[in-house]
Order: sequence, then C-alpha cells, then structure tokens
Amino acid sequence: MYRLLVTFFLVFAAVGCAQSSSAFKGLNPQQARLLAERMESDRREQLEADLQSAFSVRPPQNILVLSRGGADGAFGCGFLSGWRQEEGGRPTFDLVTGVSTGALMSTFAFLGEERDDQSLRELYTKLRDQDVFNGPMTWGAPGSLYDTVPLQELLKKTITHEVIARVGAAHRQGRRLYVATADLDANALVIWPMSMLAAEGTPESEERYRRILLASASIPMFLPPVRIDGDLQVDASLREAAFLRDAMLGVAHAYDVAAKNSEPPARPTVYLIANGKLMSDPSAVSDDVMSVGLRSLELHQNSLQLFNLREVAHIAAEHKPQFAFKYISIPADVDDKPRGALTIMFDPATMKRLWAVGREMGRHAEAAWTIGPPPVDSDPGAATARVDASPPRGR
Repeated sequence: MYRLLVTFFLVFAAVGCAQSSSAFKGLNPQQARLLAERMESDRREQLEADLQSAFSVRPPQNILVLSRGGADGAFGCGFLSGWRQEEGGRPTFDLVTGVSTGALMSTFAFLGEERDDQSLRELYTKLRDQDVFNGPMTWGAPGSLYDTVPLQELLKKTITHEVIARVGAAHRQGRRLYVATADLDANALVIWPMSMLAAEGTPESEERYRRILLASASIPMFLPPVRIDGDLQVDASLREAAFLRDAMLGVAHAYDVAAKNSEPPARPTVYLIANGKLMSDPSAVSDDVMSVGLRSLELHQNSLQLFNLREVAHIAAEHKPQFAFKYISIPADVDDKPRGALTIMFDPATMKRLWAVGREMGRHAEAAWTIGPPPVDSDPGAATARVDASPPRGR
C-alpha cells in the first residue's frame, strides 16, 4: 500500500463520474443510519444461522485467522507448507477467516491438502505486479489509479469450479470459511460466508465467490472497488487487519452437548498468521509532506494490526471454554522489502525468500508460535523516554 501511495502522489488520476446504484443514494442521514442498521442486523442473523448449522453440537476445535499483508502473504503460505511437515502435522481447520491477502490465501488454507499448499506456492512465489493490475490509468479512470483485469483473470484460473466445489463439500461436512470486505457505502465491515456460497454450486454463486475475493484485495484509490448488492466493497484492512467473532468459537450449549456425547477434546486453539512484521523497521524520515504522510500511515497500520491481534486473543481468552491463542509473524530481522523500483509490490525474488523463511519456521511450528498476545506495555518498537531519577544538585 505504501509503495502505491507514492504513485498516487506522483500520478494524479481524475475520478470518474459514474452514477451510484447504492441503496443509500438520496437518503438523509437518519434514513441512511436506519438502513445500515438493518443491513448489519440481516448479516449478523445470516452469520449466526450459518455458525449454528455447523457448531450447535460439534464445536470448533482448530481455528485459523489470516491477516492482511500483500506480498508478505508469501511468508504465511510458506509457514502453512512447512507446518504440514512438523511432527504431528497440520490440523484440519474447522473455521478459517481472512482479510486482504489473507482472504486470497484462505480458500487453499481452508481446503488444506498438499496440492493446495502447492497452489499457494505457485501463486505467492511467481506473482508480479502485472499479474495483479494494469496502470497507472489514463485521465478519467473511474475511481482508481489501476485496474484489476489481470487479477480477475488470475482468480478465474486459480479459483476454479473444482476448487469451489471442494469448499462446498467441506461446508456440508460442517466446516466454515469467511472473508471480509469493507462496505464504503454502509461504513461497515462485511463478513461473507464463503463456504455457504460455494455449497450453492451455481454459476452465479461461483462468480459471486470470485467477486468477493476481488473486492477483498481492492485497495481504495489504487484498485477499483467492486460493486456487490449495490454497495462498493473494498479491502477490509481499512477496518480490521484480521478478524474473529465470539460466535465463531461455538454457539450456545455446544460444548455441553459435546461433553455428554464424547470424551473431552483437547484444548481448542485459535491460530493467527500475521502476514508481515508486527512493526515496521526504524528508519530516518524526511520532514517533507510525502515522507511524513507515508510513515504516518505505516504507523497507523502497525497500530491497527496490533490492536486486532490483541482483540482476537481477547476473544479466545474470554470464551467459555477458553481457547488457546497462538500467533506467528515475520521476524524483525528478515528482509521483506523488494530490491528495485519504489513502486514494486509483488517481487518474485522477495516472495520466494519470504516463503522459504515461513516454510522453515513452519517445520518447527510448535517452537515458532508466540503464545498469547504481545503485552500492552511492551509493544515491538515502543520507545520509552529516559528520566534521570537522581535528585537535583545544588541547594
């Protein structure tokens, strides 16, 4: 995102004047709020019904949360691959959630077979900018500097009918997959029931599945928003870097029913893969407006990621019964920046390096996980002013 921001400042693109087809068009503020509340209520009911159908008797045991991160998703893909080779192997996830690059990874992480790891490796070690977007666009481009025609073709090639059918089959077995987008019109995070959509098994549901994934990766201003059900949907990392909801950990009485029917299971666990470093590297910042603006946005994104990581950990800890919480991120000493032009986002050499780092850590996953969230008073990168506590000299 930060590299694309440079291009935004260097290349000015006029916003098109396409007419909105949003249900919010023409509403006064009170009407718009009421509509947004109804939409949120309907979506919450749909989510809870979908979770109830899966986990009312058999609660989830293993949950995977995939964060945003762009090209750093190569690290997460490598970790998943290496984790399979650890003693005991990688668990089958009852529920997977994804944001941004995590959303693009989520289908194959959810399916979880060796061939799916290979699909992720192909995607995240060979991807180039031209495989994702075209541009910068010419004057009058509607709503973005770049278009996503290459990404749309890539999604058709990778998220095939057969892949979606396998997701639908997993849904019918009681597993669940969710990705999120940000609804610009409603100013809301939208959680999409992807496995339920896959289970519908129609050409329309398959197309909708791919459009949601496209929207999940559409960085505002740089990549065009995707209109779904009348509203503009974009990358959810505007709102949350990773997400989990309490209802996803098991609905009412599920654990009581499970305990009566079988031996108590092992402690359930939420695993979070942060596709990036927890904090950006320190560096000298010039006092020009571009440098200050970009660094400020970077610090904001760091803070959002840490907040969401702690939020997910809190949900796991407060649930009854309590879930264990483990997370992994790119180590601070790993070079995760492309070597080349400032605006390069997807550099195969860098992504291969990150994939290899992730794979090696995954092969020793049990030792690599951090258990519990980072303490609030010891943020990575936090600086504490030194105070001289000695008494003043003189009188």
